Amino acid sequence: MPPKTRPRRWPKAAGFVAVAACLAAVGWLGVARWGGHVAAETGGPAAAALPGAVAVEVVAPRPGGLDRVSVQPGTVEPFEAADLYAKASGFLAVQSVDIGSRVKEGDVLARIAVPEYDLQVKKDAADVRRTEAKVRQSQAAITTADANARSAAAGVALAQAELKSKASYRAYRQKQRDRIKGLFAQQAIDAKLVDEQEDQFEAASSAELAAGEAVNAATQKLAAAKAKVEQAHADEGYAESEVAVAKAQLDKSVALLDYTVVKSPYAGVVTRRSFSRGDFVRSADSGGDRVPLFSVERTELMRVVVQVPDRDVPFVNPGDPAVVLIDALPGAVFQTAGTEKVAVSRLADSEDPQTRTMRTEVDVKNPDGRLRRGMYGRVTLTLEVGAANAVRVPSGTLSSKADGKASVRVVVEGKARTVPVRVGSDNGVEVEILSGLTPADWVIVRSATPVEEGAAVSVGEAPVEH
Repeated sequence: MPPKTRPRRWPKAAGFVAVAACLAAVGWLGVARWGGHVAAETGGPAAAALPGAVAVEVVAPRPGGLDRVSVQPGTVEPFEAADLYAKASGFLAVQSVDIGSRVKEGDVLARIAVPEYDLQVKKDAADVRRTEAKVRQSQAAITTADANARSAAAGVALAQAELKSKASYRAYRQKQRDRIKGLFAQQAIDAKLVDEQEDQFEAASSAELAAGEAVNAATQKLAAAKAKVEQAHADEGYAESEVAVAKAQLDKSVALLDYTVVKSPYAGVVTRRSFSRGDFVRSADSGGDRVPLFSVERTELMRVVVQVPDRDVPFVNPGDPAVVLIDALPGAVFQTAGTEKVAVSRLADSEDPQTRTMRTEVDVKNPDGRLRRGMYGRVTLTLEVGAANAVRVPSGTLSSKADGKASVRVVVEGKARTVPVRVGSDNGVEVEILSGLTPADWVIVRSATPVEEGAAVSVGEAPVEH
């Protein structure tokens, strides 16, 4: 009999190869759908499934850490807003704006007619001129008093000179009298000459006394002149104080008159008008209900107010990036672009005890006026940037999580292995893996049946996306 020949088995082997190739292709496409990582590119687990392998679904870790973000409702408010009241009661004479009017800082919005204020300003201006005239009169009186004082001083000097002359003459007559008396004692002259000399001496003494009194009189006159100088200076000071009082009263009257003109405190838009021309307007401090004439809002820069919950409060800082989406403006995204920064501008540094939230504000430029008070939307605040060398996996892949440590199951050479990892932030969807995994690993997400450590596994046909 002819020798037996071995049956040809290559078609069956070829079938196994084809099946393996198909499984590898499916795995490739599924992982590519999740994050673009496949075994052939990353050196992942062996594509060939071992006999009795459990089908599993896997993901490849995403490179990059997990940013800590807080997505909260936000409400648009004007950067500045003011209700403008009347400070003076009167009739609304001029109203140059209406609701929606664009105004600049200092623009006149309305004028209130108060005739008594005009008259008071005129009266107070006249009082200022009158008191200034008093000052000039006082200055002229000072000049006159100074001249009189100088004249009195000259009179004192003249009187003193005259006294000195009279005293010299009296001393001369005394010597003459004494000489004549000596001659008379020697009986060289007649007694009549002695009497004549005595009379002349008495006359000289009287003249000296009169000159002394003249000095006293001139001195008193000088003192009086000096007193008048002092009085003139005091009158000048009083007159100047009257000028100051009159000017203060005029300033007050002018200020009251200025209250009749209502101006815009900044550039913006008029959002409220409460009166019409001809209406009687009451002063805001006159009692009763206070009704503003206008409301003005500054709109070229807006505040987006966010109430940050307690869990995120410790991580909020000025300068944290923000992205603002407004429900009424679909497609509009307000975020940092070039030099235009959209970030946390300020925060309250205190939580509301009722809501346990902290007021946080994001300034957004609004040159075209699209943002309006009361609009609302969502604000995404990036509070912390994830670690650069970390990776991310779905939160559900972790097990035995405690104290920043956990474990995940991965596919290594067709078998399930448990790998310890160190975890970072976890937002409930993804978790940040600080160490223990690389983007080349395949992490088991689900399995058809429970998988034991070291059990053979096969990658499912549709790897999970996250």
